[in-house]
Amino acid sequence: RYHARDVARFRCVKQNALLVLASATPSVETFYKAKSGRYSLHVLPSRYGEAQLPAVEVVDMRQELEGEGGGIVSARLRQEITRTLEKGRQAILLLNRRGFNTFVSCRSCGHVVTCPSCSISLTYHRANGRLMCHYCGHSQELVRTCPECGSDKVRYAGLGTQRAEEELERLFPGAPVLRMDTDTTMSRYAYEKKFREFSEGKYPLMVGTQMVAKGLDFPNVGLVGILSADQSLYGDDYRCFETTFALLTQVIGRAGRRDSAGKAVIQTYTPDNYVIELAARQDYEGFYEAEIAARRMMKYPPYTDLCMFGFVGTEEAGVKQAAYRFLALLRQEATGPFSDVPMIVLDPSPAMVSRVAGKYRYKLLVKTVNTARMRRMTAGLLERFHRAAENKAVTVYADINPAAML
Repeated sequence: RYHARDVARFRCVKQNALLVLASATPSVETFYKAKSGRYSLHVLPSRYGEAQLPAVEVVDMRQELEGEGGGIVSARLRQEITRTLEKGRQAILLLNRRGFNTFVSCRSCGHVVTCPSCSISLTYHRANGRLMCHYCGHSQELVRTCPECGSDKVRYAGLGTQRAEEELERLFPGAPVLRMDTDTTMSRYAYEKKFREFSEGKYPLMVGTQMVAKGLDFPNVGLVGILSADQSLYGDDYRCFETTFALLTQVIGRAGRRDSAGKAVIQTYTPDNYVIELAARQDYEGFYEAEIAARRMMKYPPYTDLCMFGFVGTEEAGVKQAAYRFLALLRQEATGPFSDVPMIVLDPSPAMVSRVAGKYRYKLLVKTVNTARMRRMTAGLLERFHRAAENKAVTVYADINPAAML
């Protein structure tokens, strides 16, 4: 597996071309290389067209629950949306999760309705009245009674873009709402058509997933609301703080794009988290300094290269055993012919979503240095593993500095 950025860099070297990496939120690894002199760093001192940065307000949703609120949209955000609409301007609301309710559970026994082929809860989609899996596409009828204990105390909970769309339509009945997610943009040209209609002013409100965050310029947008800033903060990926900061910063930048300042409201249950605080200040350098210190302490990229070995098969026990057999091979190489390759090896563990489309997934992480020796060792390990008859039922692959963790 490979990263398109690395392929572009390789081709530029071969063709003697110039590679330009441009972003308001560069990856930590890229900015580290720029700060250390391996890349040339050029900073634009102001926004395009001298546009002002939007004023950002953070709403503590814990206080909202204690008061008269408790809905999807806080009282403060409702006020700002009302003010924005009264001025004839538009608002963008970000919620990076599809569907209406994100899980279905039983209040009697606690059972959560999951996909039969994946270890993930099913999401309720009101548009088609079905429960759906966002990993394998499985679809089934709504659950009225618990499949585990038979109780009728079934609870639909969690927040998705469909529910947010319905809530906005209820709160602002005179303002048409455009929902942008993969469910509404599956048909050909739907993406371009819907954004064009929003740009033309046919919809004063737009709610969507991360597709509304980057690369868009709507001059009449005066407000951005982030409905749940905590969704991606706490996960199994060491980059979760980085991806959350980038998403928040990018979507905040959709407000006040030209000759008038905009406003952004961040709804969160963890207002003291430094990611939220620094995103609210649009302080990329501050975030970088905090994040690079954590990476240095934990020996994560850019201070090492991370090689992820993924194991996939139909039998969970077989996948786990194969992962440990691979670990034994790796340790043989690390103490033998490749003892000169620096490595910190972590034991195999189930993927965050351990089963997808009927196949179980494990991962093994190695903190190392991406050299020719390391790549030669990796290629040899993969070849030895696949040659062994006992491993025929399991697929293994290597992903160096993966864009996303298993």
